[in-house]
Amino acid sequence: MTLRILTTSPISHFTVTDLDRRSFHTERFDMPHSWHRIYIPCARNQIKDITIHGESIRHCLNSGTERQGAYDIWLNGDLAELFGRVSDCIAHDDLMKFKDLSRKYLITESWNEYLEGEFIPLHVKQFFAKGDGPHWYHKDDTNKLPYITYEGTAVNHDFDLSEDLTFVDTKFHGQGSCRSLKPRPVLPTIKTTQLKNRGLQQAMEQFGFSELLQVQHVELQPNSVLPVHKDDFTYEDGRHIIEGPSQLYFVLTGDSDNIKFKFKNVGLLDVGKPLFINNRGFVHSLIYTGTEPRGVLLAYGVRSR
Repeated sequence: MTLRILTTSPISHFTVTDLDRRSFHTERFDMPHSWHRIYIPCARNQIKDITIHGESIRHCLNSGTERQGAYDIWLNGDLAELFGRVSDCIAHDDLMKFKDLSRKYLITESWNEYLEGEFIPLHVKQFFAKGDGPHWYHKDDTNKLPYITYEGTAVNHDFDLSEDLTFVDTKFHGQGSCRSLKPRPVLPTIKTTQLKNRGLQQAMEQFGFSELLQVQHVELQPNSVLPVHKDDFTYEDGRHIIEGPSQLYFVLTGDSDNIKFKFKNVGLLDVGKPLFINNRGFVHSLIYTGTEPRGVLLAYGVRSR
């Protein structure tokens, strides 16, 4: 499965990075049946074609990213996997001519993540260790996005949750606890202005919520695990409100750098800033290794923005 890069002017080498993030420079590479990111030291318009085992990938050639006169592109020696992934994720019209795909797509890269710790179940280690490579999610297809990053001003989190989150969720499993606004995310919603604590109300309004279906505070102890799962709202009457990246994920306490939160086909999420996540659409798992309990505020409802 020899990789050949045909350019208008000769290049001395290119750089290969595997899913373990191991990189090396080479003049020749036999592409295995797995995802690799290829860094080519020339601009896209200088690349005439790329072939893998003699077969052109011309119709996928524009799936890469140009960075300061160099070109990054994800490739796979399994051509059916390569062509299938690109065709499934990127509109044909967006491949006909090279353009900056990041303007239209959320581009994710999922690497192999190796976890250590006797407290971590084998299936969770296996889930994190299997990188999925690249995915492209069209920003106009909102309900299929894995997440949206909150881009507003900083939100104060110094408020008392006990006034509104009075229900203790006894169904919560693991080394943690959960308090909720109501027992289940069922209709009717409540107006955000009905929250008793003014600080919580202001935070929800700043995140764009006009109505709330559910608000929860989940606290995990150090060295805690959430197993591989997908949140299921199939039989909830408010499930239409929970479509797409709709659940607020806002870290209140603990070290966000020690939260490893992986979505399948996406990779690790950066929870250093508040996110709206699609926990119904993506299988996921979480590991927390901080020294202090981690507290996160979750909410879903009707948002104006």
